[in-house]
Amino acid sequence: MEHTRARWIARCSLGVVLLGVAAGCAKPPAQSGAVDPQDAGMAGASASATPSPSPTASAVVPSRPAASPPRGGVPGRDQAILLQAVDRIEDPVLTVTASGRIGTYPGGADTGEREQFALVPLSPGATVYLLKTARLRVGGEPVCAGIEAGVLHAVACDAAAGAQKVTLVARGADASGAATFEVVVGGYRVEVGKEGKVSLVKAGSAAAKTRFRFVPAGPVGQWP
Repeated sequence: MEHTRARWIARCSLGVVLLGVAAGCAKPPAQSGAVDPQDAGMAGASASATPSPSPTASAVVPSRPAASPPRGGVPGRDQAILLQAVDRIEDPVLTVTASGRIGTYPGGADTGEREQFALVPLSPGATVYLLKTARLRVGGEPVCAGIEAGVLHAVACDAAAGAQKVTLVARGADASGAATFEVVVGGYRVEVGKEGKVSLVKAGSAAAKTRFRFVPAGPVGQWP
């Protein structure tokens, strides 16, 4: 009891200097076994000072970065392009043959300008096109891809002809990250076989086997 009272007196003397603890001197402890209020307060303060884990910290999951979109897309009407079949031997491109049909030629070969095309929308902002030759002229005019007798031909351009209307179906990207598309002419999908032969399959009748990437080939010729 005497030891406790002596400790209380010493603490109160210090409290004269430290006014922040003067309230602890108002009353001496009643018995040696009592808990010192200041000790209890300090213990509580120490406990409350320990930061508790945020209830949402463990729930935060870092978002995955969005996948990069394919490079390129539908070229403008003033851009000459090669239509190159993806995942085929010799990287075949569509070209106008000597007989006027549209076939393929190895991508690294030089066929003059017969393999250069341009996608021209039927109206500004439209997603239906004519596939015109970019530099090849017949009678001074470009020719267009169109269907005649079930075969893909180069024919005189006619924006009103359903057999010449071209639509594209996005097919993701190739191994290099370039955008690829299915090419549909007059309601028929253009397919390229393993040997490079061009055929037509009714759109929607079966899973597409061929997708094309557009390879830039400079500006088109001067025509409307």
